[in-house]
Amino acid sequence: MTIRSMKWAAGVSLFAAMLAVGTTLPERQASAQVQAVPRAGLAFSDTTTQRVTIESVDVEGRTVVFTLPDGQLVAVPVASSVNLAGLQDGSTANVTYDQIVTILNLRQKGPGSKQERRESMSKPNTTDIETGRFTVTVVGVDLANNTVSVIDGLGGVVHTYRADTPAKQEMLKKTKVGDVVIGLRTPLTVTAISPTQ
Repeated sequence: MTIRSMKWAAGVSLFAAMLAVGTTLPERQASAQVQAVPRAGLAFSDTTTQRVTIESVDVEGRTVVFTLPDGQLVAVPVASSVNLAGLQDGSTANVTYDQIVTILNLRQKGPGSKQERRESMSKPNTTDIETGRFTVTVVGVDLANNTVSVIDGLGGVVHTYRADTPAKQEMLKKTKVGDVVIGLRTPLTVTAISPTQ
């Protein structure tokens, strides 16, 4: 092998190594930028009944897809005790399901946040609906019974959640009536379905 061919081979190897390093560095930077930031929140177990539109039913897989009144599309497993016979795509039904309600923050941050959240209650955006994100107002805090009561939007049903751990109870002490808060709803399992006429 001549010196010229050795230099050429070394040059090609060095160039290939630089390309390999150059293509992996941006990936490492990108992955560092994409890491999720944990958000502190309080999770409450809840059972709710909604009148929904049935989109599809998988009898074998025991799942149902339905649209909530606010427009959120939900796919949820169905408990073995629930009869799925007779459910038609496009029909309406009363569906009872267990869910986790996570309140991401119970206190206001920054001078404009309260007004911004009040505005999002009156006109929620599509992303909020799709992800189950909600904005509510605290209407009651009962420290003796460790409960917080919130109301959806600018009116509607009052939901009361019990703080059953010391961490949740400590957070309740910082909560005031009138606070506007955000959170997420995560449906878990359908426990009852009754078709409506």
